Amino acid sequence: MNETNIIGRILIIDDESINAETMMDTLEDVNYQVSLAANAQQAKAIIQEQDFDLVMMDVWMPGQDGMSLLEEWIQAGFSTPIVMMSGHAEHKDVVKAIKIGAVDFLKKPLHDILPLVRRLLSERAIESNDITGIDFDAPLKVARNIFEKEYFNHHLQQNNHNIAAVAVLAGLERTTLYRKLKDLGIDKNKA
Repeated sequence: MNETNIIGRILIIDDESINAETMMDTLEDVNYQVSLAANAQQAKAIIQEQDFDLVMMDVWMPGQDGMSLLEEWIQAGFSTPIVMMSGHAEHKDVVKAIKIGAVDFLKKPLHDILPLVRRLLSERAIESNDITGIDFDAPLKVARNIFEKEYFNHHLQQNNHNIAAVAVLAGLERTTLYRKLKDLGIDKNKA
């Protein structure tokens, strides 16, 4: 996988290799970089070496279970969002995980993993990015144009000026995107 095309780094901690590899294949098909750990010990070693945008962790694992690892990491100030997963969790497990600090709790097997991952990572991006360069005292249209110009310049650069890819990301038809770029004064080839 080309390093520049990676849209997020995810650590999956699950002792069920078939489940973990299925999730990895799904996520890697759309350019997420995925690392796998089969237990808490492996996960701790990987976390020491790499940064991640999201951790997806099974509750029941041999050795240290996912709940105690979640608690350990949260108490240590771990800031990466953690999603807990289980095929047979009870309501009290879900409540406990969220109270400890998990951002979500999923029932395995996971069928619609992509929308979930996209939502979690986009929420994190919004929380971590400060919007700069916008005069909030400007009229809304002016502020929106500044934001849209930054948004499209960013995505054009991230996607090697591939208009089709940017149109999909923005949820626009290509012809609408071409018009918008022209209106904003963005040269689609040099953004």
